[in-house]
Amino acid sequence: MQTPEDGTAVITIPLSNEELTRVRVSPSPLWETVFSCWVVLLHHGRNTVHAPWAARARRVLPGTDLSPLVAAMCLERHMPDFLSPPPDASIAGFDEELERLRATPTEVVFEEVETLMWVEKELFGLPPEKERLLGTYLKDPEGSLARLVDSLRRYHDLAVAPYWPRIREHLEGDTIKRGQALALGGVEALLSGLHPKASYSGGVLELDKTFEAVVEPAGRGITLVPCAFAWPKGLVIMEPRLQPTLAYAPRGVANLWSSSSPAPNGTALEAALGAGRASVLKELLVPSTTTELARRLRLSPAAVSAHLSRLKAAELVEPHRNGKKVYYRLSGAGESLLEIFGELE
Repeated sequence: MQTPEDGTAVITIPLSNEELTRVRVSPSPLWETVFSCWVVLLHHGRNTVHAPWAARARRVLPGTDLSPLVAAMCLERHMPDFLSPPPDASIAGFDEELERLRATPTEVVFEEVETLMWVEKELFGLPPEKERLLGTYLKDPEGSLARLVDSLRRYHDLAVAPYWPRIREHLEGDTIKRGQALALGGVEALLSGLHPKASYSGGVLELDKTFEAVVEPAGRGITLVPCAFAWPKGLVIMEPRLQPTLAYAPRGVANLWSSSSPAPNGTALEAALGAGRASVLKELLVPSTTTELARRLRLSPAAVSAHLSRLKAAELVEPHRNGKKVYYRLSGAGESLLEIFGELE
């Protein structure tokens, strides 16, 4: 994946009449998660509109092993395309998208990382430390992919899931506006204004870039991905095996973190985690067993156990054995999450 930067060259995407009938707009929780990593892990979120979110994310991430994610995203200009496949409109949730990522063929992982390293080395130079990090995907592509997926899950649960309802609402609003633009003004109205460095005219979409390239859709159309964390740069997939995909920051991203109002139905924590998981997390202000939680919350032990399993996978709770009993308690990340949402008393 390439990230457009200041330059005088152009990426050209020719769109025939057939291609124009296959232009679609599709938000993606996986894309938001991956590109939020770029913001907070590589740039620390400072001096961006996402600074308020990044400051909160950095509070809950320490102690979480994100090394597979850091290795895959260690370059400033590029990342492997398999990290963010073109969104499938039939797949709506992060879990489903993550399983799709998990199913990436190992030969694709190897080939993309190998090509990425070669391009970076030829054009910009590849420091030994970054070569070592990316090299783990060449030595063990299958194991590295599995660890990457687990790392993405942990990161998403801690840094993105609490804010996903707000982000999703913003993306859905932009999608509706783009649909209205298409209906009223045609495809030119849809494609105009995607990004200051993107323009459309006469069946050709052009993106300012630091190198020249022509991306042929080959009858597959193009997917537009509204992505809050793509601000301020657009992002484009050019991998021939994949449908051309362009991410753009929807209008109003600067206002995304300006309001801390709770969700209209229930608390913000419930909107982020779901009512059941949120209630279990709040009850663990006092360490408790599964049976005790089930009794206090009037839930079945099986339901509580399922919630605890997900919270433990997200490293928000920790098990502690005392004799024959297993008590669950909040982890440091769990306490921080409750504090962020004003639930820590």
